[in-house]
Amino acid sequence: MPSMAHNVQIWRGAAPLLILGAFVALALFLEFRPLRVDSPASSDARALLRLDSALGATVEPVDRATAARLGLPQGKGLLVVTSVASRGPAAAADIRVGDVIEQIGGQPAVVGGNSSVPAAVTPVSIRREGHSAIRNVQLADTGA
Repeated sequence: MPSMAHNVQIWRGAAPLLILGAFVALALFLEFRPLRVDSPASSDARALLRLDSALGATVEPVDRATAARLGLPQGKGLLVVTSVASRGPAAAADIRVGDVIEQIGGQPAVVGGNSSVPAAVTPVSIRREGHSAIRNVQLADTGA
């Protein structure tokens, strides 16, 4: 029967091989795993992304708490601007973070799954600090 010292030596000799095997297995896993690109699950989320791209700004639906804080009507389908690309169409039209978009092209700013964004100069009705204004925005072509 082998001694305990003999068993320890066997494991010490096998440890580098086990570590090397683990690295090889990890490298093979990372190399051959399928590449997965996630996209927004809902059609409304995809429509918001198309609008974000066309505007050169990020917009989000106005929730009840924000509507109450800003004194806006609830459930009207308003969008709030959360970021603006420095050289995008929204910035060129003087749309700023915090502006509330009420209408796009004379239609309510509600974004639905089938919403299309035309690449054209489009009037965008905004509310800023309690005052309404219309900005003409050259919407970018989103290719959708």
